[in-house]
Amino acid sequence: MNTKVIAGVDEAGRGPLAGPVVASAVILNPNDLPVGLRDSKKLSAKKRTALAIEIRQKALGIGIGIVHEQDIDRWNILQATFEAMRLAVADLGMEATEIQVDGNFIIPNLKLTQKAIIGGDDLVPEISAASIIAKTTRDAMMISYDKLFPEYGFKSHKGYGAKLHMEALHSHGRAPVHRRSFRPVALSPNSNYRYFNLESSYGRIGEIFAGMYLIRNGYHLLAHSYHAGRDGEIDLIVTQQDEIVFVEVKSFGGETDDVLALERVTEKKQKQIARIAEIYLENHEVEQPECRFDIVTVNFSTPKPDIRHYPEAFLPL
Repeated sequence: MNTKVIAGVDEAGRGPLAGPVVASAVILNPNDLPVGLRDSKKLSAKKRTALAIEIRQKALGIGIGIVHEQDIDRWNILQATFEAMRLAVADLGMEATEIQVDGNFIIPNLKLTQKAIIGGDDLVPEISAASIIAKTTRDAMMISYDKLFPEYGFKSHKGYGAKLHMEALHSHGRAPVHRRSFRPVALSPNSNYRYFNLESSYGRIGEIFAGMYLIRNGYHLLAHSYHAGRDGEIDLIVTQQDEIVFVEVKSFGGETDDVLALERVTEKKQKQIARIAEIYLENHEVEQPECRFDIVTVNFSTPKPDIRHYPEAFLPL
């Protein structure tokens, strides 16, 4: 006897002026459903977070698809949303017999039985779960982006067109995570994040691009340019799966490879980074954490900066 396996699909982030659109696909265990599932927008942030944890513990399959602002601008937001949904279904790790999608449309170019359900995020547990996973995933990314771009207030409005955000766009212009094809952003110049032929900007912009790269690869940003007084600073502090990562960023232009950039992280510099890491852990009362020390290089010698990540680049001395 064949049992129907339903995957609920929903998205978060179609309307914002900045950041990605995120979709999720979720297959639940019908005999162990989380209690309190509903449209994520009708839940408090605290309740969403708690339910997201429970969904991840109990679900039979969870897929996530993320399409970033450059592709949103290239394709338009509707096509980017469909692509995020296709990516989420492909990421499930198991095959569903039916896809149930929140809204009016089924997902194009997907060879599976589908059903579009208006208001499905409040009617179908699987779609509710997908709604919660998509929103909490996107919100976490925007909170991380807030540490790179604090002037925009992403932590509070998550990139939507709130008054604070509109005022920041007017005052500061757009940032690299803004969607240029959205009208309020299109009218805002890039005032503060230029780097073409501006070698003096490589260090600051390199840290921004390195931070964006890590956030897009599943890391949560804890701090950007963490200062420890006279001991100096660490460029980026991120976390992933309960591991804290201290990141040194080296930006350059005109060099053919990363060798010279990596050599600049000398033994003296490694000792300094390790010392600042200890200060961070003490100040934040982190006991016996899993830690590592990474290097990210950003090469501005090409039209699109080349970013390379070197995990466990050195051990604390």
